[in-house]
Amino acid sequence: MNQSGKSIPMEWERVGGELCLDFANTVGPRYSRPDKESEDILESLGDLLRWCAEVGIIATDSVAALERDATSAGLVTYSYCLGVREAIYRTFAAIAATREPHPGDVSAIMASHTALLSDAVLRVDADRAALTWPGISATAALGPIVLSAVDLLRRGSFDRIRQCPGHDGSCGWLFYDTSKNNSRRWCSMANCGAHNKSHRQTVRKRTARN
Repeated sequence: MNQSGKSIPMEWERVGGELCLDFANTVGPRYSRPDKESEDILESLGDLLRWCAEVGIIATDSVAALERDATSAGLVTYSYCLGVREAIYRTFAAIAATREPHPGDVSAIMASHTALLSDAVLRVDADRAALTWPGISATAALGPIVLSAVDLLRRGSFDRIRQCPGHDGSCGWLFYDTSKNNSRRWCSMANCGAHNKSHRQTVRKRTARN
């Protein structure tokens, strides 16, 4: 449950395996149909900030201050963040479908990354280096998400970027398949996978009775 008392439904658990894919999955289903409309759980800047706190990008106690002082967000406005999210979704959905991403979407991700880098700090210790966004700012929330997208594009295996077909053709969430034999099919066995299994069992029983 987030700070506003608004619970994030269980089906919005982090199933993407990569931060940028989890961000893209804050809308669902991505494959929509007339009797099942898509829902966006990030309906406001507050929702966006609380989601970032829940996934550990920003400190929980910074959410209220950021929401109050939304005018100081500068480049990183609520609408800007949603625009980046949709560019991330379209880019990786195209890759999952073995299509070339639209250059405009890739450019939007890269432009955001470039703009956000000015506020980043490169921290180097004895065994690793990492980009971080210190302080309390909306940039500190979006920066790690965009970095995740760029890193996945640069270093990820494209054949492991998948899009869930849904048990009824109405999911479309993205995930990075880390299974040993690259055989993961569903965003989550607890959701689409379980529904599909239940549907198959129902069909088998119905067929057996006929």
